[in-house]
Amino acid sequence: MIKQVLKTMIAVIVLFSVAAYSNFLPIKASAATSSVRLSSLSPDSERGFYTSYDYDDEKFTDVYGRTVNDGVGFQDNYAHATYNVAGKGYSSFQGKITLDSRNVDGDYGKSVVGFYADDQLLYEKPLSKSSGVVNMDVKLPKNTKNFFIIIREVEGSKGRHLIVIQDGKFVKGGSYLSVPYSSYSSLLTIGESKSYNYETTSSQNDLQDINGNLITDGFSLNTPSYEGGLSYSTFSIEGNGYNTLETSVSLDAKYVNGDWGKSVVGIYADDYLLYEKEFTSKTPIQKVKVSIPKGTHYLTLLTNQVKGAKGTQAVTFSQPVVSKVGSSYTSVPYTALPSTIGDNASNGAWETNLSHFGGNIRFSNGTLGTSGLIFESNYNGDAYTTYNLSDVGVNYFKAKLALDSAYLQGDYGSSTIQLLADNRVLYSQALTRSTGIVNVGVQIPSKTQEFKILVKQKKGAKGYHNVVLGNAVFQKLPVSAKLSASRVSVANNYNQNDVVTVKSLAKDDVIKVYNTKGALLATSKPVTSNYTKVAIKQLGTAKGNVLVSRTTSGVLESDSVSVPYAAEPVPSTSVAAKQVTIENNKNKNDLITVKSLSKNDVIKVYNSKGSLITTSKPVTSNYTKISIKQLGTGKGNVLISRISTGKVESTKTSVAYKAE
Repeated sequence: MIKQVLKTMIAVIVLFSVAAYSNFLPIKASAATSSVRLSSLSPDSERGFYTSYDYDDEKFTDVYGRTVNDGVGFQDNYAHATYNVAGKGYSSFQGKITLDSRNVDGDYGKSVVGFYADDQLLYEKPLSKSSGVVNMDVKLPKNTKNFFIIIREVEGSKGRHLIVIQDGKFVKGGSYLSVPYSSYSSLLTIGESKSYNYETTSSQNDLQDINGNLITDGFSLNTPSYEGGLSYSTFSIEGNGYNTLETSVSLDAKYVNGDWGKSVVGIYADDYLLYEKEFTSKTPIQKVKVSIPKGTHYLTLLTNQVKGAKGTQAVTFSQPVVSKVGSSYTSVPYTALPSTIGDNASNGAWETNLSHFGGNIRFSNGTLGTSGLIFESNYNGDAYTTYNLSDVGVNYFKAKLALDSAYLQGDYGSSTIQLLADNRVLYSQALTRSTGIVNVGVQIPSKTQEFKILVKQKKGAKGYHNVVLGNAVFQKLPVSAKLSASRVSVANNYNQNDVVTVKSLAKDDVIKVYNTKGALLATSKPVTSNYTKVAIKQLGTAKGNVLVSRTTSGVLESDSVSVPYAAEPVPSTSVAAKQVTIENNKNKNDLITVKSLSKNDVIKVYNSKGSLITTSKPVTSNYTKISIKQLGTGKGNVLISRISTGKVESTKTSVAYKAE
């Protein structure tokens, strides 16, 4: 017995010695990958982060109650852990996600977990008892600096879930996530430069999409429930080279059951509208990706809202990120809101822009706009606003014109809108219930000093209409090259259409001809060769000038060039019948003699149907004899005309002749 015990002791000692010695032996490195356990690392920053279930180091469990031997836990409205992974060579993060079984039976609210590489979302998962144990394997972009685990929770009547990351590990040596971005930033990291009614996930943990899923990184826009109106957030991105914005837009599920009014969402690059959509309780999550124009200073995300019986909706923006993808940029014209240019004078006019609510931009069909102008006359007279464009450089104005749908039922009088450049009317439209929404676009003449929007109204029994110019902007657009006068000729014809000929044109050019007062006389069809002829019924008998412009395909109309034209030629004096004698000869040529002519007169002879029979040579004396092979054997008539030097052909005189 003693010998057996001794043998056993010796065996144990030897085994322990071998095991101890083996700990100091070099381990053969894996040719593929190696890993670092998450539980072995201390976060660089954390909140709501736990390494055991309680203070007695009790282990976590999974949702099924099984012990988790290697895990970390999170429980808090804003729980998170940050790990500095710069230079560590981690290529992926692997593990399992579950809820601790002791916090699942009953109302423990909602939970979501997100994993981020710097500002880039790698993985996001809403969690509930039915989620079970979720396997996760996400690749990291190369050169990731920080790895974030972010938890958002909404507390239930029994408290909050406890989220467990089981067997979490960073893997080295594998392939990295391939991303095309040379720069990538969350708008929340950039931070708003100014905002109104703006809440982020850092300050409000229960932001969610329309499906009720919590958002790990994003923000909401929500006007106070008692007023509606404008909410916005503006982000300064100047100098960072971003060319793409991506986000998911949705109504918050807390504000869709019942009458919460309606909302329209807009995204602007400076004053240029990139995206606009109205959201209802049935609008699914919108994945939005827009190109950011080169040179953009600010991005503004906004919503305009109409209050419902229960208040106003909230619009959420999940994962709002800007990035630089490739090297190309979208090109857009210089665009300025009316408020950017600034009005000189106004009456009965209000503007809703990117940071000021002047009223609901609501069209005749009830849909909303994100910016624009509203006009309503008052005791001071017609509604109007004027803008000094002398040094702004814009040459185009566009908007969506309509009557506000709230001012259609009943007698609101009548309304007519005019757009004027230095008191010259560019556009005029009478508005009625049936007008609908009209896309208005007018070219502003060069050298315009003042641009005016004027709404003339007659009051009805219920007051005045609200006239809306939604998404109204001034723009600077390319202009067609101005014609040179040498390429234009004008024929001021007598007794037929006058003709303007323009040479050296490009295919699809369109030519317009105006009188000197600017009234349009004629427009050509698109040019099919290198010139065109434009017919005009009559310019008049006297000399004068026309204004001729060119519009190249896809470009605004050029400035017009002034081209002179001569007076119409004077008609020659018609020949009197008594000046003409006709010999209808038999068996020889017939002979027409015309007397009392001037030197160089030319006589034309036509048959009675107006077909030319013959033309004389210029007269060398005061008469001419014209030989005609045969007029015919019977009696009849010919038509005689005269062309004198420097004049056009006279009217035709009918002269009778006898039978042979």
